[in-house]
Amino acid sequence: MTLANAEPSVAPRYVVGIDLGTTNSAVGYVDSAESPWRVRVFLVPQLVAAGQVEARETLPSFHYQPAPGELGAGAMRLPWSQQEPGYVVGVFAREQGALAPGRLVVSAKSWLSHSGVDRAAPLLP
Repeated sequence: MTLANAEPSVAPRYVVGIDLGTTNSAVGYVDSAESPWRVRVFLVPQLVAAGQVEARETLPSFHYQPAPGELGAGAMRLPWSQQEPGYVVGVFAREQGALAPGRLVVSAKSWLSHSGVDRAAPLLP
């Protein structure tokens, strides 16, 4: 079957927009079945402190790589995963990164697009 012979597709119910910002990222959506259309913010569940998950309107664009044993058992556990990841993103990453900036990745998008940076160099922790 070619595209010219394909049956018309059904319009999707949801229209989703993602802002991958340098400081914060956010997700918004519109339910096209509603009238009038309203843009809504999708709340992003994330760690805000050790072992504490909350849904927030934005996800701070921060990645924190803790040292082995730095955070206690369960500190990075997420409710949708059986295993703890080896890193933290969002609010908790921003807060931990203030304590150990050498383990924090922030503004990676800006650095990687800077003409004076070797994009293949091991810049990130």
